[in-house]
Amino acid sequence: MSSINWAPLFFHSRRLAILILTALCSTALFAQPLRLSDYFSETWSSNQGLPHNSINAIAQTQDGYLWFATWEGVARYNGLNFKRFDRNPHTHMLDSGTRSLTADSANRLWVGGARGSLALRQGYTWHEQPPLAGLVNYIFVDLQQNLWFAIEGKGVVFRPHLNDGRYGEDQWRLTNISAYRLAQDANGAIIAATDAGLYRLTENAAQKLSSTQFERVSYVSSAPNGDILLGTNRGAWRWDGQILSPVENALLSTVVTVVEQDSAGSIWFGTINRGVARLSSHGLEWLDARQGLPNNRVLSWLEDQQGNIWIGTNGGIIRLREAPFVSVTQEQGLIGNYVRTLLEIADDHLLIGSSNGLSVLDSSGARAVPSHGENLSVLSLAKRSADSAWVGTYQHGLMVFQSGQLNLFLSENSGLPTNEIRALLQDSQNNLWIGTPAGLVKRSPDGTLRYFSKENGELVDNYVMALAEDEFGKIWVGTGLGVSVLSGEHFSRLNLDKLEAAQYAFGFYTEPGYVWIATDRGVVRYRQRDKTTALVGRPQGLPIDKFFQVVNDGQGHFWLSSNRGIWRIGYEQAHRVADGMYASLEFEHYDENDGMASSQANGGSNPAAIISRSGRLYFATAKGVASIHPDSLTHNEAHLLPVVLESVKFDAASMNVDVQGQVPSGTTRISFSYVGLGFVMSERLQYRTKLEGFDNDWSYRGNATTVEYTYLPPGEYRLCISARSPYGEWHDAQHVYQFTVYPSFWQRTEVRIAVALAALILLVAAIRWRLSALKRNELQLKKQVALQTQEIRAQAEKYERLSKEDVLTGLANRRAFDNEIKATFNHAKENQQRFFVAILDIDFFKRINDKYSHLAGDKAIVAIAHILRDYAQSPEKTARWGGEEFTLLYQGDQPYAYFEQLRERIEQSRFDDIDPDLTITASIGFADSDNAQSYEDVLKRADHALLKAKRNGRNRTEC
Repeated sequence: MSSINWAPLFFHSRRLAILILTALCSTALFAQPLRLSDYFSETWSSNQGLPHNSINAIAQTQDGYLWFATWEGVARYNGLNFKRFDRNPHTHMLDSGTRSLTADSANRLWVGGARGSLALRQGYTWHEQPPLAGLVNYIFVDLQQNLWFAIEGKGVVFRPHLNDGRYGEDQWRLTNISAYRLAQDANGAIIAATDAGLYRLTENAAQKLSSTQFERVSYVSSAPNGDILLGTNRGAWRWDGQILSPVENALLSTVVTVVEQDSAGSIWFGTINRGVARLSSHGLEWLDARQGLPNNRVLSWLEDQQGNIWIGTNGGIIRLREAPFVSVTQEQGLIGNYVRTLLEIADDHLLIGSSNGLSVLDSSGARAVPSHGENLSVLSLAKRSADSAWVGTYQHGLMVFQSGQLNLFLSENSGLPTNEIRALLQDSQNNLWIGTPAGLVKRSPDGTLRYFSKENGELVDNYVMALAEDEFGKIWVGTGLGVSVLSGEHFSRLNLDKLEAAQYAFGFYTEPGYVWIATDRGVVRYRQRDKTTALVGRPQGLPIDKFFQVVNDGQGHFWLSSNRGIWRIGYEQAHRVADGMYASLEFEHYDENDGMASSQANGGSNPAAIISRSGRLYFATAKGVASIHPDSLTHNEAHLLPVVLESVKFDAASMNVDVQGQVPSGTTRISFSYVGLGFVMSERLQYRTKLEGFDNDWSYRGNATTVEYTYLPPGEYRLCISARSPYGEWHDAQHVYQFTVYPSFWQRTEVRIAVALAALILLVAAIRWRLSALKRNELQLKKQVALQTQEIRAQAEKYERLSKEDVLTGLANRRAFDNEIKATFNHAKENQQRFFVAILDIDFFKRINDKYSHLAGDKAIVAIAHILRDYAQSPEKTARWGGEEFTLLYQGDQPYAYFEQLRERIEQSRFDDIDPDLTITASIGFADSDNAQSYEDVLKRADHALLKAKRNGRNRTEC
């Protein structure tokens, strides 16, 4: 073993300057990242399904699954839930404690852990591997597909890849040392992080790369340019093969446990007790437990296929992603979170008015504007000149912002009817219009004031909230009782009575030929040429009534602010709906899941939403400013959305998804469970399926992640599944599963031909026989015909019953229940009645199967079915939905009590025929038919309620 001393290289200034220049040039090639504080974060721990909170390693296989190594097994994440894999004959793990995960290019996952455990998962199948000599800290697959293992207290093991695809005997390359992590340098050598420093391993030698700067190296990784990044007991370092240099001097006194470079060129550092740091064009930024990190000890890091950052700690996982919206709050420097109004006074240089005062927001961040000790609440803003703005307040009248200072301009003492100013407008003639709850004031350029009010017959109401000027110079006044329009010297009232009786006019958007008005009954369009109004609201497909602002993004969309988030609709669609060409329009909804700190956008003062000159949209909310650039919405669409099959069942038999299915004859139900591995708003992903050989077109499945087919005729089938995000188009990425349904004996072609021939022979013989004794056999022939008719009718009735009845329980099956709920929905809609649908799921049913047997599980399902049948007292109102799920229809009062009593009856029932100690509980989710557009909507709500019941602990009833 040789050694290289790095000490003389640390102060080689010329080469160090070249290194820094190279790093700066390479960094410039990357896109500008978000600030660390602007990422949208989500966390998971054992409370959300992780088997353990220490996340030792993170990996993503090519199919899209995320995997997390913990001391209680490996957790696979599909965006909705975690599935644990631990020590058992199926996984071939020697111990549940897992330390390392490595995904390779063949969609394989290598899993290493305690007791030298090594297992390989390829696709859906686990394969046993020869164990190692101790705790496997890391598994590395080199460019030649050889395996390298970092072993705790033992060293580094090399396992060569042979030409036949197998692996050769283990070879020790380092011994009597604790190795933690491995990487491959630009020359193909293996770099090992150990408790004794850094080693470079080649085929014939192991060199220790000596350094006086640190003693222990706990992490190594490869940078995109081929450099090796080191995490040590004294900071993070970079080695280019010749020179060792610190990545960031500020970290030299910090124990770095993780160091990785992301696709944007930023370098991430995990530390032993200080949380996470990131070095980017924004400098060194920190994220620790005070900002939401589950724990300050960082163990693992991964950038997934969509660019999301996953960080494993001693306290769980945090995921950082670039959400469409970015929020600026008091944490980023605003004087107050409750923002009422915004105004751009220069390129992306904004004034922010809040209940705590005025702030300035620009590229350097947010900062408060001094208010001279006043407790200032800002309601409205308007442009005054190139470098100043009008500021309307709640208690201090009208102020002027100029050169970073606020000064009083007008108040009650100088002619205003009140100090509360909710809207401001400086028109094209330099008149200043001041909207207050006590009427409207016009200040002419010469300083004279004129007052307009309802009492004077000029305004429809005194409570003025919005002001705008159209291309004809008309002044539009939005009040609490409608809209008044000033043309010349005369006011007129805009009649909104026929538009769902709209009253509150919160905001205006003017464009040539049109004025759009945000009201408490949707968005109203006024057409200038014929003075007609039209509504775009609930009757036209929008889900809520009240909107505060309308903003045109210039890219074909309107953005509408509301108390329930931000809504995007098509600009042309809105016009066509207003023209009566479309009956309804599509919309997209954005809330906290999209990065907003609060989905409550504010209104009642103006402007509360704007578009900047750069095209970025800003919204005033109850927790800061929410902003978005429409171009960011294309980010999600740029990534493929892989879809995977999670399970395939032929009746109750689970099949290996890797194996194309051969469905035995007599199988009545084929079910599939699938999921899209997008990891961004996974619960909102939408799916469609097409069973080639059965379906002529795609079937939209909404958010459902299961599909089943019953009584498929014999033949070849091909199931295709596609997904899309809430913002995008259907992805071309599809999962395909082929299977063959084999015919029953009576369905075989040769059997049918033989039966037909036999029938023909018998018919000829019968005819001859009948001709010889026509009179004698006439009565007998009629009896035979009647008997055959009766048998055929009985057979048909049997098939009809089987098509509507669940074989195991005798309850109605899903098809019959669909017919029943559809009829109930249509009847209820015609008669303006309501009904309730519940979906019941047996809690932890898999444990019954695993502990007792599948036969016992069937008995449990039958027992629950008996309870449901006895409780409902109406067989057609109950059904077995699939697996351990049941459905119920209820048309009475007090639905919660009704379903809760059912849940309690199940919990209190005995199941002695299975096990006297067995207790079965169930989770119930129910929904009503109010405001549902179809019976599928009711089922979706009930399914969401069931999911809520499960997430809230199971054995409960949720609506």
